[in-house]
Amino acid sequence: MPRYAAIDVGSNSIRLLVAAVDSKGRFETLVSDRQVVRLGTGVFRDGRLSDTSMDLACRVLERMTSEYRDHKVDAVRAVGTSALRDASNQVEFVARASAIMRTPLLVISGQEEARLVQRGVQARWPKLRKPVLIVDIGGGSAQLILSENGRLVESFSKSLGAVRLTEVYLKSDPADPREVERLQKHVRDRLAAPLARFSQAGGVHRMIATSSTAAAVVCAVNEIKRSRRDEADMLAATGKQVRHLFQKLSALDLEGRAAVPGVGPRRAEIIVAGVAVLAEIMEGLGLPRLHYSIAGVRDGVVADLAGLNVADAAMASARN
Repeated sequence: MPRYAAIDVGSNSIRLLVAAVDSKGRFETLVSDRQVVRLGTGVFRDGRLSDTSMDLACRVLERMTSEYRDHKVDAVRAVGTSALRDASNQVEFVARASAIMRTPLLVISGQEEARLVQRGVQARWPKLRKPVLIVDIGGGSAQLILSENGRLVESFSKSLGAVRLTEVYLKSDPADPREVERLQKHVRDRLAAPLARFSQAGGVHRMIATSSTAAAVVCAVNEIKRSRRDEADMLAATGKQVRHLFQKLSALDLEGRAAVPGVGPRRAEIIVAGVAVLAEIMEGLGLPRLHYSIAGVRDGVVADLAGLNVADAAMASARN
């Protein structure tokens, strides 16, 4: 089977997926790697990528490049999302990263990010037919995607990422109740228009949440250790469980949040903001539960590459 590599340079983490894809589009994961770099921290505070975060990101990309090249992939594509969209020194980092990876780092729009998330979920969960709301909460932005019969119907990209919201609203540890209230109001206001559109479109049959925030939530309510979070794929959390978890996490300090099953020390730093977004979406649409999907941008990139004639796609080529 042909092999493809996808690198997602996000606002919180850099992720690598190397997968073999058969003629029916089924994935066999060969490498799945993720490391927190917090590229967005400097951007959301100062408008620029910090030297420290860029240096760390480049070291991570060197390691991931070595990993995918060891697997002799047929094609590779690297994409950057919210932090790179907002950074005033985007060009400098993109040049460094592209040279390291030996392939262009493409900074994609929020709409393209949503399309890739939808395609990734569809590739991993192909039998979805009724209207599905797919929610991906990254470090800098959240993508809300209405999908039906495998087709993206409508999508919104909102500046509601967990790193961004934490930087702006949550200054205390544990969070001051007034900070939490301001956070919730901001999230609610930003979600009002897309949630109204989804309601007008006839409602949502199921909510599927991707990303590490959703993984932490589903692991926490199902008491799955963080080291085994892949086992949470397709498991659910009810609206009541999500709301209760939000209240619990909001009252805990960093050490207490890190001790919650499925969360861990780095996710504990930003988990309150991420869960706030999920809780507001579920409450706003009256959804009884969400399901977690392990899929994301990386899976969408691989699905795209598998559909290409890579001999004619010079930008996708990983061979030098």
